[in-house]
Amino acid sequence: MPAPDQILTPTTTAAAIAGDRSALREVLAHLLDWLPASARRLYGRSLDPEELCQDTFVVVVRRIDSLGDPAKLDSWVMGILRRVAADHLKKRRRRPRVPVEDIELVSALAPDIPMPGTIRHSPETNAWRRQAVCLGEQILSTLDTDAREVFVLHLEGWSQTEIARMTGAPRGTVAGRMRRANRHIREASLRYGLRKGASIDKGGAP
Repeated sequence: MPAPDQILTPTTTAAAIAGDRSALREVLAHLLDWLPASARRLYGRSLDPEELCQDTFVVVVRRIDSLGDPAKLDSWVMGILRRVAADHLKKRRRRPRVPVEDIELVSALAPDIPMPGTIRHSPETNAWRRQAVCLGEQILSTLDTDAREVFVLHLEGWSQTEIARMTGAPRGTVAGRMRRANRHIREASLRYGLRKGASIDKGGAP
């Protein structure tokens, strides 16, 4: 996940849990540094990331006093985001879809797409981004929901233990979903010609 502009300390989070409104504002500012990007990556165009974040913040404000360990704030909030998204998806009866918008994610999905030499806005860079987004979405759209969720969370920087806590799945199940995602993505990227013709690792590591 992106590094926040200011590091939020467990002491500040603990103060928010205890009812300090100023500390709570710092907590919300910290969440604004990374939660919208996570919501966008995880649920894409099937849900409105802004709406998901707003609903998540409402739950955080109402239930911050139920957070037992201040150091686990981010994973606790990710769990809330997942539940909020699940409620929205039930209402819409639509499967989540992940738009690929970050170079980091595109690089994992299609490592052999040549990236332009400049990262500034230019016709070449914009065309590359459009192509990468399209190809990345094609790959992710064919990955089952559970494996896609684990894969995206892993790229966001969460460990398998944290993902297990957020999703409520055993760590072994998370590891299996990650292997399945890696194997599927490797095979798909080979089919699309996004990787050079390396052999497919049946263990699933890209």
